[in-house]
Amino acid sequence: MERAQFRITLFAVMISLALGIVLGRVAFLVWEGRGWRENESLQTVRGPILDRRGITLALTEEASTIGIAPEEVVDPEFTATQVARFIDMEEAEILRRFYLYRDRKYFLLERQVDNFAAERLMELQIPGVHRNFEYRRVYPSADLAANLLGFVGQDASSALEGIERDYNDVLLESYGEPRGPSLYLTIDSLIQFRLEEALKEGFERSDAKRAVGLFMHIPTGEILAMANLPDFDPNRYNRYSASERGNWAIRLNYEPGSTVKVLMTAILLSSKSYNPGKRYVCNGKYDFETGSVRCLRGGHTYAHGSLTLEEIIRESCNVGMIKAMESVPKEELYRKMKALGLGNRTGILPEGSGETEGYLPAPENWVKSTRFYYPIGQGFSVTPIQLLRAASVIGNDGSLVHPRIVKRIVTEDGRSVEESKTAVDITPFQPEQLARVRHMMRLVVKAGTGRAANLSEIDIIGKTGTGQKSSASGYTNRYAVSFLGMFPADNPEYIGLILYDDVSGQWAGGSLAAPVFKKFVESILPIIRAPRKTYSAHRFETNPGHPAPVAENRLADFRGMSAIQALELIGKEYKTPVQFSGSGTVFKQEPPPGTPMERVNKIILYLDSQSL
Repeated sequence: MERAQFRITLFAVMISLALGIVLGRVAFLVWEGRGWRENESLQTVRGPILDRRGITLALTEEASTIGIAPEEVVDPEFTATQVARFIDMEEAEILRRFYLYRDRKYFLLERQVDNFAAERLMELQIPGVHRNFEYRRVYPSADLAANLLGFVGQDASSALEGIERDYNDVLLESYGEPRGPSLYLTIDSLIQFRLEEALKEGFERSDAKRAVGLFMHIPTGEILAMANLPDFDPNRYNRYSASERGNWAIRLNYEPGSTVKVLMTAILLSSKSYNPGKRYVCNGKYDFETGSVRCLRGGHTYAHGSLTLEEIIRESCNVGMIKAMESVPKEELYRKMKALGLGNRTGILPEGSGETEGYLPAPENWVKSTRFYYPIGQGFSVTPIQLLRAASVIGNDGSLVHPRIVKRIVTEDGRSVEESKTAVDITPFQPEQLARVRHMMRLVVKAGTGRAANLSEIDIIGKTGTGQKSSASGYTNRYAVSFLGMFPADNPEYIGLILYDDVSGQWAGGSLAAPVFKKFVESILPIIRAPRKTYSAHRFETNPGHPAPVAENRLADFRGMSAIQALELIGKEYKTPVQFSGSGTVFKQEPPPGTPMERVNKIILYLDSQSL
């Protein structure tokens, strides 16, 4: 009896041991068999970010992690040489890590390796080299709008900067789908590219520390372009400093200088204290108790003589502007500056985005010089987006539009869950008063300090600005130079701002920023005048445009096919489940073309939305 019991127990132990070996081998083969996907069914894949045309600015794709099991490695030097061919790491660094971690059972060598490269590496079957799967964030257009978009770290569920961070929870919301929703921006990639190119020209020929370009559709408040320099490639974000990655369009606080003279003119024309037809004498210098303000030309004091209000704006006369604004009570001046949105965040991005509110002290906190500095854009600070919004009132007949950067949020199955709407605030400025300001701004471009922005193809109105930079010890010989422009002149539809921050005294808004604005507008006129049509998105991968030959036991290349073409090919050649994302033609696929079919358990095809 005892012998029988012993045999039964021994048999059970042997069966358990054999089963354990089999399961262990299966687990090893799954690992070694080129990857396993941890918690794949539970993880919501981060949704894409697209521009208004449907061009993808950020997307999530499957990637690989390459690891090393030191005790399995037969020849460290050979292994390092081969692995270095497929990952972004030098052979010497691979060897260094191998010897540093050789006492470990396993260590991660490189994350977010391209799947195609990882496939080729694993086909070599090098002992000790292992692969796992993860997701990585990809920015197809590299540095385009990078400072706005921000970036995601190696953990695809945690964004670190920009819109990626501001809308992190939105992009990871499942809505019952495996992939998060698509976030459509108001940005137009074609206009964004042209703005960045124009901005770079002035940035490279000046000594500016940073530059900002903004372009907005006035009636809706939709931001069509938001450019920053220096910029960076979010695919390699860790190679850049925080300053290079910053979105200065919403963060930079600077004293705007003479661009605000058009806002001051609007305030003056709306005030009961305004005296039409009055002339103001400029002798080149305005003295007050604690200092003085001068008009300069060629670095020397310049007297403009007797000027009308129109001539003050055309010539950007500091002394004349201060004298013209003397009649406006300081309480009224402050109240109407606040009505223009100065001193407040625009709310273009959610709380926590890093947008600053500028600096606009209330009258009770003014010092003796404040009254004389405000009219010429000194003594208070704005952000570029704040100034753009304030000036848009001039072109919008008194309505203060709320700038927008997000257009809509669409789930993977095509449901629109959120769509932004135009919102405006009423201001105390009347259309007929603002029409006069626009007339003055046209004179600036035709015959004044903004002549370098004049275009024959379309009438531009604008104002130059050269704001002196301040420090703890007072004003310096560094400047923020800018040009604020709108078009068409009679009924402005678009407004733009070109700003170069922290330049030397050899530069002014009229000589540096104005010609850049002209070049930018000239380059985008064919775009904004063109009839609405479908545009093809630029991708990392090329579209073959026709079905590629299907290699035996390998996954076909579906890129360039319609959904129907791809479905017909899959039904003919494979018996594998397929998932479509988007509509139009296939621009990307998972797994990549050429993957051995024994490793394919599901095909995911991403299609271009092809929508404006």
